[in-house]
Amino acid sequence: MIKALAACATVIALAGCATPVERTASGDVPPSRVYIKSMTQQESGLNRIEFTRDSGMFNHDMMELAINDVVLAQITDGEHLAIWLKPGSYVFSVKPVHTLNSPSYTEQNRITLDVKNGAAYKVRIASDIRGLKMGLVGQ
Repeated sequence: MIKALAACATVIALAGCATPVERTASGDVPPSRVYIKSMTQQESGLNRIEFTRDSGMFNHDMMELAINDVVLAQITDGEHLAIWLKPGSYVFSVKPVHTLNSPSYTEQNRITLDVKNGAAYKVRIASDIRGLKMGLVGQ
């Protein structure tokens, strides 16, 4: 009985350690969760790539969005992030951020994007019962 109470107290204490997710009124990923801030600044000769994370039952986990295996930002349900890149080939990936209260699966989704000069791209990030999905909007 005492062990069960101690275990319950520990679980409750750990659950209380979870911090609320910072959000913006516009739905943009907050600057505190963007790790390569220079990519969010528009300059001539750069092309816009916008990432949008779906809302819904399977989309509540925080995800790490990476470019060429370097974490760019953390994105959660209903948020979007626009970055600006030179023409070239880039591999974007998304995977769950592992915390004490997140699932321990490691499924990762990748998309290779050949950025052309003067083009803009929209990438949708979604989850469903089958797992993560990442794809170009309109293609």
